[in-house]
Amino acid sequence: MDDCCDTTDAGEATCPCCGGAGRAVGVAPVRAHNATAADGAWSFCSNPTCRVVFFLDEATIDDDDVVAQVGTKATTKPLPICFCFAHTAAEIRDDLAANHGTSTIQRAVKNAVAAGLCACEVLNPSGACCLPHIHRVVRSTSETLATVSASIPATGKPSQPHASEQ
Repeated sequence: MDDCCDTTDAGEATCPCCGGAGRAVGVAPVRAHNATAADGAWSFCSNPTCRVVFFLDEATIDDDDVVAQVGTKATTKPLPICFCFAHTAAEIRDDLAANHGTSTIQRAVKNAVAAGLCACEVLNPSGACCLPHIHRVVRSTSETLATVSASIPATGKPSQPHASEQ
């Protein structure tokens, strides 16, 4: 889509549940996650501890009322990272591990976004592009994998205490 990764501020409203600032998303992303949503200028609440996903004035749509987990509010796996191409945090971790720290998923999504094949403004509950979030997940997962890898001896096996140390 043309304006998928446009980072201009879409405006903010206040969540009636937590009082946090919500990003204006309109009705399209809301309907993608709850087909019965009323028309209107809906907003997205990104507060991970608030159950409200979308709100329109005092009307709310909670995390139980959407068809898929919302990344910032997901409490169980799989953790959605990209709504346009249905990638999860676990898939990114596995991709990095299988490709020696290089993410083919990140590259594929970046190319698809550049080609205008994404629909983040409709599919992502926040109405924002998923690519910056994918970059953050790849970076933090790469760091975690590097830390784990560094703690494994060159033999590839966890070290065993010597008989005299037991």
